[in-house]
Amino acid sequence: MSKAPAKNEIELQLSETHFFQLLDLIYLGNWMVTACSGVEDEHAQEYTDVEKQMFSHAEPFLEKGPFHTLNSEIMFTEEHEDSLQDIIGEYDNEVFWEALAYRMAKRDVIEQIGPIKEIKMKFLCKFSIEKWIIYESLRQMELNE
Repeated sequence: MSKAPAKNEIELQLSETHFFQLLDLIYLGNWMVTACSGVEDEHAQEYTDVEKQMFSHAEPFLEKGPFHTLNSEIMFTEEHEDSLQDIIGEYDNEVFWEALAYRMAKRDVIEQIGPIKEIKMKFLCKFSIEKWIIYESLRQMELNE
C-alpha cells in the first residue's frame, strides 16, 4: 500500500519519458530564472532548491537516464545539458531579433515624430507604437502610389 501524501503535498504518476521531460522543463525554467539574476538571488535560490529536489527523484534512473552525480547531487550529463542549450540558443536568437526589430522601429518613430512626441509615446503601450508604425507605413505606401 502506498503512503498517502502529507497535507499540502501532491503525488504525481508519470511515465519515465514524462518524468525526463519534466526535468528538462525544470532545468530550462531554472536556467531562465538564474541566467540573469544568478543563483545568489533569493528568489532564484528557491527555484534551484526545487530543481535539486526534483532531480533527487531521478536516482532510480541513473543507469539508463541522462544523469550523473556530482558531490552527491544528481544532475544531467554534460551531453544532455548541451542538447538543452541548443533550445536555449534558439530562444535567445528569436528574442534577439524581436528586440532588434522593436528597437529599430522605435528609432524610426523618434526620427519621424521627433523627441518631444517620443516622450509622449513612452506612455503608450508597445502595441500602440507598432500599430502607429504599420499605419504610417501603409499611409506612405498609398501616397507613393
